[in-house]
Amino acid sequence: MAITSKTDSEIIEIALPMINDVVKASNSKDWDLFSKYQTEDERSDPENRRSVEDIWEGYEFFSTLNIEREILAVLRKDEIAQIVWKQTSTKISGDGLARYYIKEIDQKIMEVGFTID
Repeated sequence: MAITSKTDSEIIEIALPMINDVVKASNSKDWDLFSKYQTEDERSDPENRRSVEDIWEGYEFFSTLNIEREILAVLRKDEIAQIVWKQTSTKISGDGLARYYIKEIDQKIMEVGFTID
């Protein structure tokens, strides 16, 4: 069954441990944990890693993420489910809009994107 065929609750249940790992990894600047759910191509791409590490170093918000979150929506497009939530920081004031994209690839649920605006 495609991830997009699941209910919102089922998608959140699948994605939440993945999101928690990505948030924890961002706070500790741990590339191995951060990239754990990415495809092998994404995980081994030096430009992808450099981009993430530059964000961690350049923007304190991204390495001080609050583990608590308010999930706003689950969206579906094509074969990708997107979990959207309000992201805050433990040190920086203000809110960000976070998005975590997942897709079933070779019978495994994989991350295909993570953004915070």
